[in-house]
Amino acid sequence: MNISAENRKHAGSTPSQSHSFSILSLGMVFLLLLTMPGIAAAVTPTHEIKLATLAPENSSLMQVFKEMNTELLKETNNQVGFKIFAGFVLGDELDVLRKLRFGVVQAGTFTDTTLTNVNVDVRVLQVPFLFRNYREVDYVMNQLGGFFKEGFAKAGYEVLGWTELGFIYLMSTVPVDSVTDLKGLKVWTRAESPMANAVFARAGVSPVTVTAPDVLMALQTNLLEVVYNSPYYALLTQWYSRVGYLTDTPLAYIGGALIIDGKVYSQLGPNLQASLKKVCAKYLRRLTDKTRKDNDEALRIIFQRGVQKVTPEPREVDHFKALMEEALGDVDPQYLPRGTLQKVRDEIAKYRSRRGGSP
Repeated sequence: MNISAENRKHAGSTPSQSHSFSILSLGMVFLLLLTMPGIAAAVTPTHEIKLATLAPENSSLMQVFKEMNTELLKETNNQVGFKIFAGFVLGDELDVLRKLRFGVVQAGTFTDTTLTNVNVDVRVLQVPFLFRNYREVDYVMNQLGGFFKEGFAKAGYEVLGWTELGFIYLMSTVPVDSVTDLKGLKVWTRAESPMANAVFARAGVSPVTVTAPDVLMALQTNLLEVVYNSPYYALLTQWYSRVGYLTDTPLAYIGGALIIDGKVYSQLGPNLQASLKKVCAKYLRRLTDKTRKDNDEALRIIFQRGVQKVTPEPREVDHFKALMEEALGDVDPQYLPRGTLQKVRDEIAKYRSRRGGSP
C-alpha cells in the first residue's frame, strides 16, 4: 500500500481509511454470522409449516418446540421448518382447529378433547378411570397407535407424534370428596363435551360452559366453583390460585397429538416426510416425558402454596366409578365408539394380566 508523505506525518490512519476498514470489518462479521447455526436457522425454509401450539411463548414446553424446529432445519438442510404460533395468539384449540381446516395454519398440537372433532376414536382414551398410570397409557399407545393414526389419515391428517396433557384432577372452591358434593355447584364444562355432560347429568349437576381462556375470569367472578385440568396447566394458567381444594384422585387421562394437513405433508416427498416424522417423534417423546415431570412438580407446588388436598374414601371413589360406567351407556355410540373402547380395554387387560393385576 502506498502512503503519501503527508499521511505519514499523521499518526494512525485517515478518516477515509478508517471508514474502509470499518466496512471491511462489518462485512467479515456479517459473513461469519451467516455461517453460524443459529443465524442460518433463521433463513426461511423451502417448506415453511405454520404450526400452532397452546404452549406459552416463554414456557419450558415451548423451548422443546424451538429445539425441535432447529434440529428439523438442520436435518433437512433448511428445506423444512416450522413457523410457530404459541399460546392463545390464534385462539383456543377449537379456534386453531378451524384455522387448520381453512389453511391459515398447516399443523397444530391438540389435546384429545379437541381431536375428537377429527377422529372420534380418541374419545375413548378420555374415559374416566380407564387408565391407572402412565405405564398403561404407553402400552396402549404402542399397541394401538397405528390404529388411531389410520383414523386421522382417513380424515385428511397425518400424525407426526403423540403429546399429552396428562391426568386431570378436580379443583374446587369448596371440598369435593364425593359425587354428592358436586350437586348445586357451578361445574365447568367445555362446549361439545358429550361424555362429560352425560356424567354431569347422572350426577345431577348443571354444568357451566366456558372457553378455556375464560376459566380464570370465571373463577374470579364466581361464575365457576369446580374446574378440572392437569396440575401443570392449572399452575401455568393460575387457575390454582382461585381454588382452595384439589381432589387427589386422577379423573381421566387426556392425550394429544401433533397433526399436519395431509395435502401439505404429501408435498414434501418421502425423504423429507421421513425426516419430519423422525425429528417430531423424538422431541414429542421428550415433551411427553417433560410434561409428566412438570405435572408431578406442579402438584407439589400447588399444595405447597396453600391448596388443600382432599382424599376421597375408597367407597366414594367406587361410587364415582359406577356413576361413570352408567353415564357411558348414555353417550351416543357415534360419539363414543364401543368397538374402539373394547379394543383399548382389551389391551389394558392384557397389560394388567402380564403384571399379575398390579398397577
